[in-house]
Order: sequence, then structure tokens, then C-alpha cells
Amino acid sequence: MPIRIVGSGNDEPLPYSVESPQAYVQRLALIKARHGLAQAQAELALGADTSVVIDRYILGKPTDAAEATRMLRRLRGRSHSVVTGIALADAATGVELTSAKVSRVHMREYTDEEIAAYVESGEPFDKAGAYAVQDRRFKPASRIYGCYRNTVGLPLCDVLTLLERIGTPATFKQGWTAPRGCPDCDRWHSITSREAEVNRL
Repeated sequence: MPIRIVGSGNDEPLPYSVESPQAYVQRLALIKARHGLAQAQAELALGADTSVVIDRYILGKPTDAAEATRMLRRLRGRSHSVVTGIALADAATGVELTSAKVSRVHMREYTDEEIAAYVESGEPFDKAGAYAVQDRRFKPASRIYGCYRNTVGLPLCDVLTLLERIGTPATFKQGWTAPRGCPDCDRWHSITSREAEVNRL
């Protein structure tokens, strides 16, 4: 299946006052998937959105250095949730499916000087919560609980599950196995490992 990447187009709407983080990211992911169908004239569109949640407050992408600094100070030395919504939209059938994955991240006790250097690098500004868990210099997290790929922004296990549910199961490159991690990742690891073993016979 050929893949085309399409920008989300508009500014992301704010959460409704009574909207849970899971509902919010699924709503944004679906907006993006619908936009993808319209812009790319695709048969199938995938949308994704990630938010960071602490003290029941949703942290989006910082708008400036001051906000990025406040976010990173708020997260420092504490645990928070990373919530990613995934949406698939099928143009032919009109079927739309969504899911949400939640992981927990505990941040290390980084210094104000480290925050300043990270903000100065420009890295925080396109990231929910003002950080990337995989950043090799800043290394903001000390522990991750749950799906690591979710904290990076795209839980592959949920994408594969939605493709299966929508009736377009993924085909895998010969010998490829899904990465392990959370229980859903482990399920797909088992499936792809069996397929790889059969292909070797």
C-alpha cells in the first residue's frame, strides 16, 4: 500500500471542559484522519495525536520558550501519563475507528540549566509536554511503564489492531517481527514471529 504523509492543516482545537484526555486525543486523531482522506484522496487514512497529562491537566505543544520551561519544571521528578489517540478512516465504507493508549513516564531530576539548554535547542516546540522521551542528549525520563512506542507518539500495536479491525490487515516484510513492549506489542510480536517462522520453512 503506497503511503503519503499529509499535514494536519489547522491549529489543533482545545479540549472540551468535560472531555477526558483519551477522548480528546481520539477526537483530534479522527480530525486528522478525515483531513488526510480529503487532502490525499486516499482509500485509507491514519491520524494520530499525543498529549501529556499531569494533575488531570492536558499539556499540549508549548507556544514559546517560557511555556516550554514551565512545562518541563512541572514534569521534573514526577510521573505523568502520555496518551496517544489513533484513528483510521476508510473512504470506501465510511468506517471510522479510534483507540487510545496510555503509558506512564517518570521524569528524572534534571536541572534548570539542562532545561534552559534544551529549550534553547528548539526541540520542545513541536512536542506535547515540551519533550521527546527518546532525546539522547536531554534524556528526560528515568522510567517508562507501558508501551514505549506510545510515548514516542505512535503505538504500532494499536495501528496494527485497528488495521485488522477495519478489514485491511497489515502484510509484513518477510522476516520482520513486531517489537516487544506492552501486552499488545507482545501479541503482535508473537503473530509476526510465527509468520516469520512459517516463511523460513
